[in-house]
Amino acid sequence: MRLAVVFSICVSFTTTSLCNGAQEIRDLPPLKLGATDHDAILIKTHSFIESANGPEAGEGSSRETVKVGIERQEIEIPHFSLASSLAFPNEIFRFSYTYSQPDKAISSVTIDLGDSSRQISVSGESGDKVRALSNLLANEFQRYSTPVGGTKFRRVAGVCLSMLFLTSLMISTAYCLKNRRYKALGMPISSAIGFLLVLLVPWNRFLPGFVLYQRYSPFFLVRHASEIFFLAVVAALAGIPMSYFLSRNER
Repeated sequence: MRLAVVFSICVSFTTTSLCNGAQEIRDLPPLKLGATDHDAILIKTHSFIESANGPEAGEGSSRETVKVGIERQEIEIPHFSLASSLAFPNEIFRFSYTYSQPDKAISSVTIDLGDSSRQISVSGESGDKVRALSNLLANEFQRYSTPVGGTKFRRVAGVCLSMLFLTSLMISTAYCLKNRRYKALGMPISSAIGFLLVLLVPWNRFLPGFVLYQRYSPFFLVRHASEIFFLAVVAALAGIPMSYFLSRNER
């Protein structure tokens, strides 16, 4: 009797697992890409879904939604839309695509890209096709990844750099005034410049977790603004010890 109960429970768990199907969830690194690049990934995703679910899948039973975040507002489009076909400013920092069609090889796809997190989720009845689409999306987006960016990175780096520059500013100012080493004023000046760069530069635009460009700017300074400001912070950091050693050598 007990053996029969245990057997029925195992069968129940197995049946439930088969009904639930497979699911793949992956986190993505910071991303920076153009609208046409993003369109190519969406088109490949759409083609893969149609191929996996077959021509017999009725169009009326599927649901696709695109959400775009523009200036703290979220616009929802209740159908498949390409980024390049949308009228939005030069850059946006949030894009979401969802597909849903129950009881199919690919029954659900979510591409959620934002500043704080970037995630793709694929589920369906076919484990092989779910895994293949998940790998396809991960590999395609990986081509446009950037080494730094996102809310968490900016907060940690901002706090550390602010404390470093502020501490250096106070110590170097006291050192110059107490010892009358005015030739070492490069230390507090570099500290002040670095501190102002950390506070005043809009790093959420220059180091975002995700940014989608409608078109790339033809101007070098605009296209590489994040790298230029990053090098300015590095130069301010390097200027602190350099000013100290130069003042010692002159002495």
